[in-house]
Amino acid sequence: MLNSITNIVRSNQNAVMARVGSGSSAIYTIFDLKTQSNTYTGTLNATKKAWNKHYANSRQFVAKGNHRYL
Repeated sequence: MLNSITNIVRSNQNAVMARVGSGSSAIYTIFDLKTQSNTYTGTLNATKKAWNKHYANSRQFVAKGNHRYL
C-alpha cells in the first residue's frame, strides 16, 4: 500500500490516514490497524469527518494532564 506517492496525513494507535496521489487527483484513505483493512476512502473532507467520528483520540486521554488542575 505505501509507495512513493503515498503520504501519511494522520496516525495514532487506532488507524493511519494517508493521501494517495498528488494534486487535485489525490484520494484519502483510512487504514484501520485493528481490522487490518481500509475502512474509508474518499475526499479529504469526507475522510476527515470519518477520522474524527471513528478514530480520533479524546483530548482527555492524549493530554498529559488537565490544564484546569495544573
